[in-house]
Amino acid sequence: MRRGHPALMLVLALVGVSGCLSANAADGSRPIEAPRSVDATASQAEGTVTQTATTIPTATATATATATATPQPTDTAVPTHTPEPTATPQPTVPPTATYPPPPESVNVPILMYHYVSELPPDADVYRRDLTVLPERFEAQLDYLFRDGYQTVTLDDIHARLTTGKPLPARPIVLTFDDGYKNAYTIVTPLLQRFGFVGEFFVLATPAHYEAEPYLTWNEMQEMAADGMSMQAHGRDHVDLTNRSYDFLVYQILGGREAVEAHTGVPVHFFCYPSGRHDADAEAVVASAGYLGAVTTAWGNGLSLDNAYTWPRIRIKGAWDLDRYAAVLSSLPQSN
Repeated sequence: MRRGHPALMLVLALVGVSGCLSANAADGSRPIEAPRSVDATASQAEGTVTQTATTIPTATATATATATATPQPTDTAVPTHTPEPTATPQPTVPPTATYPPPPESVNVPILMYHYVSELPPDADVYRRDLTVLPERFEAQLDYLFRDGYQTVTLDDIHARLTTGKPLPARPIVLTFDDGYKNAYTIVTPLLQRFGFVGEFFVLATPAHYEAEPYLTWNEMQEMAADGMSMQAHGRDHVDLTNRSYDFLVYQILGGREAVEAHTGVPVHFFCYPSGRHDADAEAVVASAGYLGAVTTAWGNGLSLDNAYTWPRIRIKGAWDLDRYAAVLSSLPQSN
């Protein structure tokens, strides 16, 4: 059976009820009132059915994400008391040594050697005079050692005269002129054997060309590293008297600069070649920064007044050990 439309069925039902009420009224019975709670869809007087509105679901509100605040750094409390600055530690400076007042002069022998080697077959009178045989030189060092001499440098003597720095009881200086190769092969090993130091006055030009029989720069550097004192004798072995200023500067200052550049040690003293010098040469030596100079004049009296003409004791090849000892014993000594 086909089901009718719901609205039409409701109208028919109402018509039926209305008919029943009319019938009841006709037969004298109390009319029956329709209940007031009838569905609102039938409350319209004209009987029009009102469709119930479909409830529209309420949209669910999406919770908005709350932004998390970035934590800010807490201000550091400023101390109310400012700490005192710590003093920067200063290096401890050793106290400067103090000495008694320096003497006006000292009597220290400065011995002058040239060759320490065997004589060549063609040796002339000058070469024989300037040559000390190696065995004699060794005997002389042995004598100095046993007699209580101690070698010092020209710097030590200058310090004694300027600051009062003491010298040993029996000081002596050993100098070697011209810078011959035997200073490297014979002299230095013998000095080291006795714990002595030597002063070597060297020439720049022969070293530059590595001329025989002179020291090379490398040999000088080794000697300086071994504790020997390397000093200047000029660029060339030439007479320095009656020379122009430029010539003197070239020989005297140039010689110093060359030795310092190749040995890495300061040069403080000059040796006039063959002892030849004049007032102009002495003035250039002083202006070139040397502390002093040595000559070939005989003596051992040293002072600041004659610092650019200090005398020496020339050792001759013909001396035996007795003569050598006698010469040293005859010299006045004060330190």
